[in-house]
Amino acid sequence: MRRPHFDKVQDILAPEAFDAEVDRVLVEWGGLLDRDAASMLVVERHGRSVATFTRIADLEEGAEASLRAQVVGMSPVREFTRQDGSRGRVVNLELRDESGFCRFPLWDEDVALVERGKVAVGTRVRILDAYVKRTNWGLEVTRGKFGSLVLEEA
Repeated sequence: MRRPHFDKVQDILAPEAFDAEVDRVLVEWGGLLDRDAASMLVVERHGRSVATFTRIADLEEGAEASLRAQVVGMSPVREFTRQDGSRGRVVNLELRDESGFCRFPLWDEDVALVERGKVAVGTRVRILDAYVKRTNWGLEVTRGKFGSLVLEEA
């Protein structure tokens, strides 16, 4: 039997136990999920991630990437006026993992995460489906329209 994503939990679950949990999820969701999606839920419920994370040192300009890192620095919040006259805000986070560092800007409504103290120096984050570009400051990872920032539990 094919066991999608089993490799993420094989150190904590026997194959038969994994299959049984996947079967329970399929029943729980009333047939709305396929076996692959149910397997993802089982992995996530065991505190593991099905996402593949890129090391910062391996980021490539123009690529999409997901990464796990720690906030090690941040710029002050800056307000500005766009060319169309609308107001904008930005704060630049410096992210670091074991392999290097990069910049990650938070724009407009995401700046509130810093203002409310949800994101601070020392916060561990996951950046999912982000876009990598090169700027004057080095590599920058941007959330873009489809990416997301997930705060990890301490």
